[in-house]
Amino acid sequence: MPLSPQPSAPSFVRPASTRGRLALVLAALASWVSACSPTGEYVLRQAAGQLQMMARCVPIDQVLASGQLEAERQRKLMLVVEARDFARDQLHLRVGNSFSLYHETAGKPVAYNLSAARKDALVPRRWHFPLIGTLDYIGFFSRADAEVAARQLEQEGYDTLIYPVDAYSTLGWFPDPVHSSFLARSDGALVETVIHELAHNTVYAAGQSTFNESLATFVGRLGARLFFQNRGPEGAAILERLERSYADAERITAWMEELITDLRKHYARDIPTTEKIEGREAIFETARRRFVRDVQPHLLEPDRYAGFAIIPTNNAYVLLHQRYHLDLDLFDAAYRATGEDFSRFIEVLQAAALADDPFAWLRAFANSPKRTQLVESDD
Repeated sequence: MPLSPQPSAPSFVRPASTRGRLALVLAALASWVSACSPTGEYVLRQAAGQLQMMARCVPIDQVLASGQLEAERQRKLMLVVEARDFARDQLHLRVGNSFSLYHETAGKPVAYNLSAARKDALVPRRWHFPLIGTLDYIGFFSRADAEVAARQLEQEGYDTLIYPVDAYSTLGWFPDPVHSSFLARSDGALVETVIHELAHNTVYAAGQSTFNESLATFVGRLGARLFFQNRGPEGAAILERLERSYADAERITAWMEELITDLRKHYARDIPTTEKIEGREAIFETARRRFVRDVQPHLLEPDRYAGFAIIPTNNAYVLLHQRYHLDLDLFDAAYRATGEDFSRFIEVLQAAALADDPFAWLRAFANSPKRTQLVESDD
């Protein structure tokens, strides 16, 4: 990504104004990525990508005041600011400087994530980062770099999956900007994702990717509901569309969990690895047919989810979906156990994040008559 504006970028997109600012960012970034990178080459490439991206960021207030954004993008950027302020003032999430800058991507994704999994088991490939723990995925600013890493993993026998990113959290360590590609989302998805990312800033369990992403999914959805419920007829219409999409997502998650159960049973069989790998295609094909027959006809927005009818035979794909949707009912039970007190719920999640098994801790909290003592004992 070049430091100078691309030709299609609005005129207000320009490099940062002082070398001092870039030097400070580079020093902080170098100390961060050096600690969390598995290789020096990875450190250098991602440091350069992060630095170049940050150098092209502009304060959102300046962007909005310039009047150079098209009307719809201007409106959506203002909505992001409203969602950020709501998350800070009403939900008491840790916002810091997140979503205070704007980054023009000229229609391209800002980054790419790579996930991988064993072919003969639902076991993700994991990467260890000393400061933030173990992650079930790794990020790249260059798709070419992601593809090189994917090919290496495939040679080692892994399923791989590369997917574009239009928003991500650095856990509050850097001022995560609003990327212009992010503004292509619907109003409901914009607000939900802003709150999702700020949930990462607020609650983080080191080495627990599935807990972190699933809790952010739940908090993002809950926060979006709270944001739109008092915004008149327009908010009610957006909320209705969100609820329809959440209902569909629940049906798809139930179907995916059935596939996961079938795959786990298959992989647990006492048969050679080659037979496990060869035999999984029949299980995926059964799931595809079940989706078309039993799930798709009941979806409220079937066209939106048509891709699940051709789900690839790929364990990384399955685990990616589960990473964002595991035990959402448990998070709902814990929220209700707080009397639907959002601030209290965040405290509960923060306590769970300190446990060796956050899901087990949260389950104990949701089922315990002595919930207050349980949280206080972890403080």
